[in-house]
Amino acid sequence: MTFSIPYYCKSLDWDKFIADYPPPPHFHTTVGRLSADAMHALQERRFLDRVAEAWDVPFYKRRWSAAGLDRGDVTRLEHIDRIPIFNSDDLKEALQSSPPFGDHYRFDRSAFGTMPLKIQTSGGTTGMPRPTLFDPIAWEVQGVQMARAYFEQGARPGDVVQLTYTNSLANAGWNAFNALFHWMGCVPVTTGSGVVTPSMRKLEYAREWGIDWWFARGEYIGRLAQVAEENGFDLHQLKTRFMFSFLGPDVDGHFRAKLEAAWGCPVYDNYGTHEIGLIAFEGRERKGKHINEDTCYVQIVDTDTGLPLPYGQRGNLVATSLHRSVPPIIRYDLRDLMIMSDREESESGIVSRKLSTFLGRADEMVKLRGTNVYPLACQNAITKDDHTSGEYICVVHYVGEGLARREEMIVRIERKSRDVDSVALEAAMRQALYKDLGVKVDVEIVDPGALAEFTRLGKDKVRRLLDLRH
Repeated sequence: MTFSIPYYCKSLDWDKFIADYPPPPHFHTTVGRLSADAMHALQERRFLDRVAEAWDVPFYKRRWSAAGLDRGDVTRLEHIDRIPIFNSDDLKEALQSSPPFGDHYRFDRSAFGTMPLKIQTSGGTTGMPRPTLFDPIAWEVQGVQMARAYFEQGARPGDVVQLTYTNSLANAGWNAFNALFHWMGCVPVTTGSGVVTPSMRKLEYAREWGIDWWFARGEYIGRLAQVAEENGFDLHQLKTRFMFSFLGPDVDGHFRAKLEAAWGCPVYDNYGTHEIGLIAFEGRERKGKHINEDTCYVQIVDTDTGLPLPYGQRGNLVATSLHRSVPPIIRYDLRDLMIMSDREESESGIVSRKLSTFLGRADEMVKLRGTNVYPLACQNAITKDDHTSGEYICVVHYVGEGLARREEMIVRIERKSRDVDSVALEAAMRQALYKDLGVKVDVEIVDPGALAEFTRLGKDKVRRLLDLRH
């Protein structure tokens, strides 16, 4: 029997790939510094290539034809608004109509084995997770995107880096590893989540092996600091230069300030997604996040109408991948709330449009007495108060019956220790949350560790909304 194997090492023209999607340090002297006109031309060329490919994909052909589009109607980047937006619910329908991988690809299961492919998943809090196929371009570009952020934030070849995300069906840990191992010349230490390697052991590794910096979500950086304090471990004895992290809606920087005080080093905020990768990253000046504009075209749209919003206004982030063909991702409403600002140059010379702090999820909005409330907006007030552990969950439920039925929300907050006066903390939190949310919410103070079973979603995600409106 004669057959061929699609060797990964031969799957790409690597010199062309590096020229097309420059990793560090080349990024800072090439696409990272393009003029507005040159960047527009690059984005338009890649966008039109992706649109042409998508016409051969059943998912897009069906949706675009239903919206009255024909081939040839989109010939410029400015025509992007003619294309209908889709979201994760539409992807779920695609999976249901053509299981198990959906009809948003140009090929089906019979093509497996003709190219290197990897399955990663997103979602799955309830039911089966949503699978996404990655080809070498999609896989390696996500590594390059992240490597650019590492370099900008201070990483250099030879750094020893601890990764606290588990390499699993979720792809954040893989992307982190790929960026270090393939595109930075750093040495990854893949300890994974606290379930894989105990937190105290990670701190011991950091001391013994001279960890230079960490890849960790903000909540876990705080957890490590807590473990260090409980065990009399001095974090400042470590050689930590910085933290690469995802801080969530830390609008006023209280959460970041606490983490930096505990560790004695900068903590950088970043923003990425399962399908597209690291969309934006902070520079050393930490004034907004630079968008990886050669790989992603970003729009901010009105949550209700879907119409594009000008710079400076909050809305849903709609992303178009400029590199992915497997699958194409064109006008994907991520339902993450952000603000975008115009092109600006960083201290290191990167020029790009920027994104704000992550401001919450549009699909987790709760309407309380006429006011839109986002559970993640509670983080600022809670992490600011030293009497809390920073852990909380918003429990939404109905009160009353019939026409008198209304939504109410209880914010359950962990106190830092049992020595904290729960009555005084409850009063302080009610006042602080009212100031931030603009509406009064109920507050319940609970003991340390009481919320873990509700807030932890798998190894690397945190839940802040428990919806009992059923």
